Amino acid sequence: MEITKAVALLERALDDIPRLKKLSSHNQEFPLWDERVRGILAEAFGPRSNEYARFDGIIILKRVETSEEKQQAYVDHVSQREAALKDIVHQCSSMVGARVVGPSMAPKAFIAQGGESSALSKMKDFLDSLGVEPLVVEKQSSEDRSVNTNVEHYLKQADCAIVLATKGDIDGQTGEFLPRGNILVEIGRCQERFRGKTIYLLELGAKFPSNISEKVRERFTQDNMEDAFVKVAKELRAFGIIRTGKPDK
Repeated sequence: MEITKAVALLERALDDIPRLKKLSSHNQEFPLWDERVRGILAEAFGPRSNEYARFDGIIILKRVETSEEKQQAYVDHVSQREAALKDIVHQCSSMVGARVVGPSMAPKAFIAQGGESSALSKMKDFLDSLGVEPLVVEKQSSEDRSVNTNVEHYLKQADCAIVLATKGDIDGQTGEFLPRGNILVEIGRCQERFRGKTIYLLELGAKFPSNISEKVRERFTQDNMEDAFVKVAKELRAFGIIRTGKPDK
């Protein structure tokens, strides 16, 4: 990953700090943010780099009992992360244009999806923040390939697959929504190519056909992708595609 990209992603993460400080100490957004930043640092510098260690740090928390003390401890924790991140960004800014230690190419995730949607846009941004390149076939060059050949071309480049099953056709028998037909076709291809490395996300109000319904999946809505992001991050870590430490508690 080029330093320019790493700096841009880290600066975007810093923009989230003021909002995170206002949240409850029990919120789920800060652990996701923390994991996202670790992913960027690991991809750009490596999980054993000085930059990663500086962000990871050693935090000594005093005993807290009241809700006010817990909230203050949380704010202090966020502030410590902020200070470390600002220091890293400042040092990186002097190295813009260089290339940092890390994989020569970012890992790629093929996204089986049913077309433009708010959920797809959010998923692409989330993967990008983790240092994982989202592969959406419709957004890639086709170079005069047929539709099927083009899909296969990008499947070969990917390290895993994410099934983003949004609502499509209505089942004439049950009246429930099914994913669009192209998603079902691409699921078969993903299962064949990425055994054990396919993540299933299903929009609330839709259902998978019986031959897919046994798969473990996470539900999402166009407005709320939080549980889906947690699922994706956990699976990518289990696949070995991203390597991050556990967020501090």
